[in-house]
Amino acid sequence: MTWALGLSVPVVTCALALAWFFVRHDDGERRARADEEDGAAGGDHFRMQVVGYRTDRVDEVLARLDEQIAANDALLRGDVPVERTRPDVARTVAAAPAVGHPAALDDVEADTDEGADEDEDEDEDDEPPARRRWGWLDALVVAVYLGTALHVLSGLVGRTSTGYLSQGVQDHQAFEWYFGASAHNVATLSNPLFSDRQNFPDGVNLMANAAVTGLGIPLAPLTLVLGAQVTFFVVELLGLAGTAAAWYWFLRRRGLVRSAAAVGGWFTGFAPAMVSHANGHPNFVALFLIPVIIDRVLRLARGSSPGRDGVALGLLVTWQVFIGEEPLLLMALGMLVVGAVLVLRGRLDLRRLAPGLGVGAGLCLLLVAVPLWWQFAGRQSYTSIYHPPGGNDLAALWGRATRTIGADPWASAALSMNRTEENAFFGPALLLLVAVIAVVLIRRPVVQGLTALVVVACWLSLGEEIVVRGRPTGIPGLWAALDEMPVLENVLPTRFVMMAIPAIAGLLAIGIDAAVRAAPLTPSDTAEAQLPEWHPRVGGWLVTGAAVLALLPVLPTPLRVDERPAVPTFFTGDAWRDFTSGGSVLAVPPTDIVDARAFDWQLAADTLAFPIVEGYFVGPDGGADGGGQYGAARRPMSLWLYDVNAANAVIPATEAQRLQFVEDLRAWRTDAVVLPARPQTPALRDSLVTVLGPPQEVEDVLVWDVRELRR
Repeated sequence: MTWALGLSVPVVTCALALAWFFVRHDDGERRARADEEDGAAGGDHFRMQVVGYRTDRVDEVLARLDEQIAANDALLRGDVPVERTRPDVARTVAAAPAVGHPAALDDVEADTDEGADEDEDEDEDDEPPARRRWGWLDALVVAVYLGTALHVLSGLVGRTSTGYLSQGVQDHQAFEWYFGASAHNVATLSNPLFSDRQNFPDGVNLMANAAVTGLGIPLAPLTLVLGAQVTFFVVELLGLAGTAAAWYWFLRRRGLVRSAAAVGGWFTGFAPAMVSHANGHPNFVALFLIPVIIDRVLRLARGSSPGRDGVALGLLVTWQVFIGEEPLLLMALGMLVVGAVLVLRGRLDLRRLAPGLGVGAGLCLLLVAVPLWWQFAGRQSYTSIYHPPGGNDLAALWGRATRTIGADPWASAALSMNRTEENAFFGPALLLLVAVIAVVLIRRPVVQGLTALVVVACWLSLGEEIVVRGRPTGIPGLWAALDEMPVLENVLPTRFVMMAIPAIAGLLAIGIDAAVRAAPLTPSDTAEAQLPEWHPRVGGWLVTGAAVLALLPVLPTPLRVDERPAVPTFFTGDAWRDFTSGGSVLAVPPTDIVDARAFDWQLAADTLAFPIVEGYFVGPDGGADGGGQYGAARRPMSLWLYDVNAANAVIPATEAQRLQFVEDLRAWRTDAVVLPARPQTPALRDSLVTVLGPPQEVEDVLVWDVRELRR
C-alpha cells in the first residue's frame, strides 16, 4: 500500500496537468490564425473553455457538416463525380469530431456538443460507429493481452494435470468436472442439463450450477481428446485474453484511438477481480460476449434492423445464459444504470430501441424457456441458497489485491471474503485518475452514465452495512434495500463491484482519447497555430502516462499453483473396470467441498466412465422451502467416515451402524469402496474392516468389492 500511495504523487501531477490542459486548451483557436488584436493583446490561445468548439465557430462547423452531407447525397445519386467533391470540406468534416471532442463511447451519443448547444447535433446520433480494419498494431495489442494471460496462468503451463490453482480451494477441480460432464453428455447423447456422474444416483442439475455448458459442449471434442484439465486451461487463458480483446474491439468501434482502447481493454481483462476469479471461476473470466451484446444493443438504439440485430442479440444472450447467468445479470443492471442516465439526458430513444429488444427477448425466452424451467423446477433443483454477509469492506475499494505486484497477502485477506472474491482493489491512484477524468469531462452524458455506474456498483458491493477495515459503522448500505429481491438474493454483494470494471475502463479510454484528439491532426495545423511540434501531443502523453502509472499497482502476478494428489494407477490403468458394473465408486472419505480428488480419478478413467458417491455441487437441502446447499445430503456412513478422517483414529462400527451402512451402500448403488494412500489410511482402513471385512490391495489402493450387497 505504501508504494501504491507514493505512486499517486505522479498520478496527481499528471491528473492536475491534464485538467489544466483540457480546461485551458481551445482547439478551435489553435487551428485558426491569431488575429492581429490577439497578437497585440498577447494572444488568446488558452481561453477558459471546456474541450469543444468555440461558440463563435459552431455555425461554421455545422455549415461544413451540412455541405458534406449534401455532397454525400449527391454522390449517392450519382450527380457529382467523386473527384469533384471538395477535399477541404471532406477533410474538415472528417476532422471535426476528432478535433473538437473525444470520440463518443456509445453510438447513441454525439459529443460534438461540447462547448456548444447540446441539442444542435442530435441528428448525428444515427451515425454508425466507424468501421476499422485491423492491422498489425491491433494484432500486437491482442498479443499483449495473450501474453498477460499466459503470465497469470504460467504456473499451469506444462502442468495442467499435475498442478491446480490452490487458492480457489476445490473450484479448479469442480469446473474441470463440469467440462468433463458436458463432454460425457455429448459422447453418450445424454441430457446436457443434468449429470449423474457425481451424487449418484440422484445426480446434479447442471443448469442450477455454474456448469459453463455454453463452453463445455462446444469444447467437448477437446475434452475427450486432451482431457478436461486442458480445456480448463484453454478457457481460462482465452477467457482473460478474449475478454480484454473483445472490449478493445468494442472501444475501437466507438471510434476511440488505439492507445485508449488498448488501455481500457487491458483493464477489463486483467483487473484484480478478473485475476482473482481466475483462481477457479471460469464463468467470471470468460466474459467476451458481454461487450458484443452491448454493441448489438447500441446498434438497435441507433435504429438498425430490429429483425436482423434483434435475432443476433437473442442468440448472443442465449449463449451467455449457458456460459454464466450471473455475469449476464450484472451486465443488465449496469446497462440499466447507464441507460437511465442517457434517457434522462435525451440521448437514448426507447421507442427506437424497443422493437429490437422485443425480438431479441422473445427469441431468447423461447430458447431458454425449457432450460430455465429445468433449473428451477427440474430434477435436483432448488429455489435459493443462503449466503453469509458478503459485502466489500470499504477499504477494499482502494486496497491491494493478493495477486498484484508488491501486495501484502495478509492485508488483502483481511479485506476480502476469500482469494477468489477480491472483487474491488482498484488502488488509490486509479480511482483518483478516473475521478479527474470524470470531473473534467462530466458534461458528456456517457461520462455521466459511466460515473453513475461506478458509484452505484461500489455502493451496492458494500453489502447491508458499511464496514471499514473490519469495523462495522452502523451505516446501512444500498444493498439493504435489495437483498431479499428474487434472483438478486442469490448474488454475493461483493460481486456487484465488477460492474464498475468496464465503466472505469471506459472512463480511462475516454480520457486518453480526449487528450490525444485535442491535438492538431497534421504538422501544418501545428505550424498554423504557431505551436512547437511537441506541444499538441502533451495532453495525450499526460493522460496516457497517468493511466499507465495508475495501473502499475494492479499489474497481476502469476496465480499460485500447487501439486495435485497423484491419481492412483488403479484409475489411470484398467484395473478399475474389474470392480465396476454400472454402479458407483465410493471414495473414502466421500467427495465433498474440501476433498474433490475423486474428480481426478473420474477424469483419468475415460472421462467420467463411472459415477461417484456424493460430491461438490449445489443441490437441494431436502427442506420444505426448497432451499439449496453445497454438497449432498449426507447419509450416516458418510458422516461416520468424515468423523474417522477428522479424528485420524479408529472408530469401530456397532452392529446397528453396520446394518445402516449396508443400506447406505445399497442406496448409493455402490460397486466398489476405494481407499487411496493418505495419512489417515490406517484409521480409515481399520474402521472399515469392522463393516466390510478385509480389503483387497489392488495396485496402489485398497478396494472393497461390495456388489454382492446390492443384491
